[in-house]
Amino acid sequence: MTDTVCFYISALTSDGFSSLAEKCAEDNQNTRTFLVRGGVSECAGFIENVSAMLEKEGLYSQRFLNPLDSNLADGAYFPDVDVYIFNGNFTNAFNPGMPDCRQYTVNLGVAAKKKELFLNKALIHENMEKEKKYLSKAVRFLATVKSVSADTVRLSCDAVNAEKIERFVSRFVKREFGTISSFSGKEYFRYLTAVTPQGIGFARNTLTKMCPKLYCIDDKIGFVSSLLVSQIRESAMLCGFDVVSLLSPLDKENRPEHIIVPELGLGVITSNDIHPYTGECLKRVNASRFLDNEKMKKHKTRIKFNQNAEKELLLQTFHLMEEAKKYREEYFEIYSRSFDKEKIQSLEKETVREILSYLSCT
Repeated sequence: MTDTVCFYISALTSDGFSSLAEKCAEDNQNTRTFLVRGGVSECAGFIENVSAMLEKEGLYSQRFLNPLDSNLADGAYFPDVDVYIFNGNFTNAFNPGMPDCRQYTVNLGVAAKKKELFLNKALIHENMEKEKKYLSKAVRFLATVKSVSADTVRLSCDAVNAEKIERFVSRFVKREFGTISSFSGKEYFRYLTAVTPQGIGFARNTLTKMCPKLYCIDDKIGFVSSLLVSQIRESAMLCGFDVVSLLSPLDKENRPEHIIVPELGLGVITSNDIHPYTGECLKRVNASRFLDNEKMKKHKTRIKFNQNAEKELLLQTFHLMEEAKKYREEYFEIYSRSFDKEKIQSLEKETVREILSYLSCT
């Protein structure tokens, strides 16, 4: 586990839970995906155990944290064999493009004691509905957060010096990426941050492990960093480098708030009041250098009000997610009592054997 890095593959947004699983499944034509269905209480443990067994066999992994409970696995990726495994119980957006060819279903339902679960259906349904109620409220708060944030961006738009940004990006690209390549790099998608019951989850250790060369943009508003990260991302790909785009669950346009260029061990991240980064980095860039201070002063009071409002709204969101998590734990406990653990273990070993067999194909 020492080399394992963590991301989020799903996040609560103003539109509900958003999953990147379908994007990941189409990384390329050789990517294979295991979608684990059924066994809602057992799925995270299944993914954890499969991942641990594969790591013991020497496979490197990326772990995907669950935004409601970071102790539970939402999925994992094994680059050595180009295989993803996802929790399919809460990934409604996933529509397999090549079922049974590149996308496979693992059915944990075969280990369920169905009669026991049926007898507890009323209690399970009650807790599921309460969970849904609190998550729906949290989504409405996030929609307001997004609206307030958009107002802040609108106020700061005319204060941005586009020429300064272009010059900065041009120097950065020349220094770090070199010249434009005859082929373009590929883009991969993850979340590095997510809204969780404990606050904004920020997988900082991933940056330490993947990015010995880390640039941090301190940007309280978020507009300048969005422009810088987007332009640097595009340039990196034009220069032939693969890029991991780390999307923002709080951005309506789903633009990256951070990027990683794995081949160079380089990262460009956004640090703000919501998820500050205080760790070591190669260089910090203050977003205010790209803003007209006089123009910003005109909106200082309104922007400050918006930022305080965002924090208060997010605090309410965290609380609502904590309540939702309690009810999920209630019905998870009921489910957990009604599964044959030996059958689950047998499925784990079968899945591990299947994935290890792909090593001979790489």
